[in-house]
Amino acid sequence: MQIIKRFDKAANLIYYAAVLIHILIMCEGFSVWETPFRGRLLQIACVLCCIKILMTYYEKVEWALIGIVGALSIASYVCTKEKYVVYVAVLIIAARNVDMKVVLSLIFEGVLISTVLIAIFALTGLGGDISETRDFGRGIVETRYMLGFSHANNLHGTVWYIFAAMILLYKKKINWKIYAAATVLNIVLYCFTHSKTGLLVAQIVIIGGVLYTYFDKQVFEKIWAYITGAVVYILILILTIVSVTVNPWDNYGKFLTRLNDILTNRIKLSYESAYIGDWNALTMGGSHKDTIDNGFVALAAEYGYIILAVYAVFVGYLFYKTYKEKEGAALVILVTAVMYIFMERSYMINDAFLLSNLIYVIAMMFMGIKKGDNIQGEMQS
Repeated sequence: MQIIKRFDKAANLIYYAAVLIHILIMCEGFSVWETPFRGRLLQIACVLCCIKILMTYYEKVEWALIGIVGALSIASYVCTKEKYVVYVAVLIIAARNVDMKVVLSLIFEGVLISTVLIAIFALTGLGGDISETRDFGRGIVETRYMLGFSHANNLHGTVWYIFAAMILLYKKKINWKIYAAATVLNIVLYCFTHSKTGLLVAQIVIIGGVLYTYFDKQVFEKIWAYITGAVVYILILILTIVSVTVNPWDNYGKFLTRLNDILTNRIKLSYESAYIGDWNALTMGGSHKDTIDNGFVALAAEYGYIILAVYAVFVGYLFYKTYKEKEGAALVILVTAVMYIFMERSYMINDAFLLSNLIYVIAMMFMGIKKGDNIQGEMQS
């Protein structure tokens, strides 16, 4: 069923306009400056997405799901006074039938250009700090470079984002020389940022890209690759529940203690800031401290466990979609995205939705498939 008919091309242009607004906000999210009327711009983008939804054909079952998601999003807004869930929902739902090559190109170019500009601004003294020297929770004082970003981890995470967006956009057109150069850049960047998570997930994406380009049939045509990804996701969810359930002063064994040390107290901080007994259904729970690093925990603490449960199931569905579509590149990026969310709350909750949460971009990519299309053929054509 399509409520507003015969305007399919116009509908896509409306969606691209909404994405451009999000990209503007995304680029501003890197910088030390703020976009005037940021809230109004988000509202305009949301309205444009809603218009696009009305102009798009959905099956009756899909309309039912849209109604359920819409009701839940409105309930979240009523309970929290935050529009985050509403904005994310309409952005993903409205992606139906759009040309994701256009969207991915805009996102990739927006992130790349803004990252370079922010680094130049910092190096020339126009805005942003080049580095920061302090104890970052590792028991030592060290200097880490952020080149205009708010944190060294965010700088390295953005480079991961650029690598991932490049692979999603260009697919098998990337050759080994680019992957080799990306590996060198990743290692050199680690020497400046000291971000172990950034180094790990960026390199996983690079290796995954190599496998996808040169060994797709041998790896991503096999079910074990997708089972491995699902197992990683399940283990992350289990560890998330453990981190807000197990008392670090009474019940930590040697394994959890060691893991907590490796993760620079991220497990312990989750318990201290958002013990599961303080969670609410659709409202803020826990002490809501900025010390929550785990994005899954932050989502439950700020929006309630119902939103977290829906989100967890939704991401699980995306893992299933990567298997169904045999989309190896999306699988690798999805795995690293949930790893980043576990380590950094900014990769879950951010007003610039396209800034870091590539899970939303992958969801938009799958929503862009027309009925009967093959995603690999559609994206590579």
